[in-house]
Amino acid sequence: MAVGKTFAVLPTLNEEGAIGKVITRIKALGVVDGVIVIDGHSTDKSVEIAKRHGAIVIVQDGRGKGAGFKTFLKKGRIKDSALYVMLDADLSYDPAEIPKLLKSLEFADVVSGYRKPKLMQIGAKNILHFFGNKFISLVGLLLFGKWTDICTGYWGFRGSALKELDIKSDGFDLEANIFASMCKKGMSYRHVPVKHGKRAGERKLKSTDAIIIVKRLFSERFSSR
Repeated sequence: MAVGKTFAVLPTLNEEGAIGKVITRIKALGVVDGVIVIDGHSTDKSVEIAKRHGAIVIVQDGRGKGAGFKTFLKKGRIKDSALYVMLDADLSYDPAEIPKLLKSLEFADVVSGYRKPKLMQIGAKNILHFFGNKFISLVGLLLFGKWTDICTGYWGFRGSALKELDIKSDGFDLEANIFASMCKKGMSYRHVPVKHGKRAGERKLKSTDAIIIVKRLFSERFSSR
């Protein structure tokens, strides 16, 4: 596979306490050609800090993480030969693991970071979230025949595959939508173990979002598209 440029993509909403550190750590790796921030209408200094650190900022249409991803697909000028790694901008995922995902993209269309329990920082996830994630992954296995950490915020894509994803989600069911779409389209897939730590700032995902995520999996499994 002839590889073009590589980009880190950061969905962002009010992450002024972390985003500068995340961008700095990404750039220090020397493996990406640019950082793209998809801003969800932050009311703090996230955009200002991102621009100061040399990131490209795209203000998303609509509200929610899924809406931001759809805006990126529409406005991000995605290239078939480029590689893209998406991670949250809240320091919960270690930018140092980006090379691991890029390496896996030599062998797959889509890769994701699998949050192994032994690699999780204490306090990164409460017991309800932990078992909720396990249940969601089990539903994904039963519906699509693949076991992985569906709700991870660490993903990598070949540009050609990214452009083919059929994304309908506007919210936190985005990752379930990505998972379902790649399965339905028969994309090659791998996951790699990654660390997961405590996020900086307020947690945005609520326990009740698990219901929306499971509904997304069922909707995608039994839809014709």
